[in-house]
Amino acid sequence: MARVRKFIGFWIALFAFGTLFPGAFYLVSTWLDNVFRFPHFPTEPLNQFLAAIALVIGTFWVLWAYSYLHFVGKGSPVEAFGIALYPTQTLVTSGPYAYTRNPMVLGELFVLLGIALIARSIGGLILIPVVGCLAVVYLRIFEEPGLVRRFDVQYIEYRKRVPILLPRFRPLQSS
Repeated sequence: MARVRKFIGFWIALFAFGTLFPGAFYLVSTWLDNVFRFPHFPTEPLNQFLAAIALVIGTFWVLWAYSYLHFVGKGSPVEAFGIALYPTQTLVTSGPYAYTRNPMVLGELFVLLGIALIARSIGGLILIPVVGCLAVVYLRIFEEPGLVRRFDVQYIEYRKRVPILLPRFRPLQSS
């Protein structure tokens, strides 16, 4: 049963982070551009160059984080409103999690930046910090209480030393 839940979790995460969120973001971004009559920015081919950089950085963070949850934490990132499909068995504080508590969200924000740049969408560029703030609120309300329940003092100490989203320049040193 655990393997099935992991397998399902992988496909749900791939669909959500790879298709659903980026697709919805693109639709809302272009809708905002049309409603507010924003001009296209930046110009081509600069937008393609910057988008490629953002997409590579974002994809790197997402894959790096997912691999640590899977191989180190022995779980998956699929969680909604405090309910995890296959929660990690151990608290992951190494790899990307030594820099930020939510590297998958950070990576997804870079992916969204890449999408906004490809679409040349000012609405998308405006929307990214809004999405980031909403993600932080969601994480604090729904995800973190569950992590405190599961990992207790270990998570509380980790939370004190590692930022929720914007990464540290130096990784957390293991104790």
